[in-house]
Amino acid sequence: MSDPARVQTLRFERAQLASFRNIESALIAPSPRLNLIWGDNGQGKTSVLEALYAVATTRSFRTDKLAQAVKTGQPQARVTATVREGDFVRELGLKQGLRGREVSLDGKRPKTLVSYAVRTPVVVFHPRDLELVTGAASERRRLLDRLILYADPQGAEAARRYAEALKERQRLLETRGVAAAELGDFERVAAEHGARFARARREATERLLPELSAAFASVTPSELALDARYLPGGSQNAEEFLTELRARRPEDYRRGRASFGPQKDELGLEVDGRPARSDASQGQQRLLSLSLKLAELRCIERTRRAHPVLLLDDVSSELDAHRTESVLALLQASQGQIFVTTTRPELFAQSVFAASDRADFRVENGRVTKL
Repeated sequence: MSDPARVQTLRFERAQLASFRNIESALIAPSPRLNLIWGDNGQGKTSVLEALYAVATTRSFRTDKLAQAVKTGQPQARVTATVREGDFVRELGLKQGLRGREVSLDGKRPKTLVSYAVRTPVVVFHPRDLELVTGAASERRRLLDRLILYADPQGAEAARRYAEALKERQRLLETRGVAAAELGDFERVAAEHGARFARARREATERLLPELSAAFASVTPSELALDARYLPGGSQNAEEFLTELRARRPEDYRRGRASFGPQKDELGLEVDGRPARSDASQGQQRLLSLSLKLAELRCIERTRRAHPVLLLDDVSSELDAHRTESVLALLQASQGQIFVTTTRPELFAQSVFAASDRADFRVENGRVTKL
């Protein structure tokens, strides 16, 4: 009998792309460990990662509109993939048209897109993820909410219902004023689900922070100190939440948005006692953002009991050879499948991965060639 607590291996065994960005057609048979995708800028390296991410999650990490991935002049982009998880194999399919998309799991339509996405956990790190450190708090909240999807589906549902109630409350404030009779009903619903969502956010942070500290210590000089903490914008107590919403009606009417609740949460990050967002060097910010993604991977791994696939886009662009090797050493410990794009394959010449655990792909003008 298999051990239910055992973490399963998860990997793409095969992926086929058609009319995706500048890739007319490509068939990829990756290594179960490290896959190095290299070539000059603008050739389609990132598009390979985007296609893998899209077929696993139904979304793109490059744009909010996946329809932009359809090759110019074509009616739709198509990606199919064979994924192995332990002893089980499943077939994923994505067809993205100019106006809509269709996904399939073993030839059938999944019950929900969320249930489809959490079946094949994929974590991506790309240059825009520097905004996890330098950007608005919403970037860090989204990371926490991805963890909630895996660990606490009821918390994710509470987030959806909270947002709906808050939207209706704001509409009433703007159209009927602060004394509208119906406000109390929406505030009670918002307080109930907002408190539940706040608890899910805090628990997600409590899972993330130990993993973040370990990841950051592994990729940065030992003298750098990281302080990360959860700064709540709401309350886990529904009655306290309701009291605040009622008291803040005039302020929220003036602001045009609610001033209390999980939408105000922040994940505070400091390096050597100074705000990482404004005072850390760009190299430190980049390593901290990478550490956040590695912490996300570890949290999903523990919750999902499977090693997520890790996609690293242009990870070597601002790292020297020494730090690139440090990052790869840390990745090796992840035990999962990894895809890395780079313009500098020479940085990986002395990779900590054995040759048998590595596959190289050259991308040129949308053509993908396994070397």
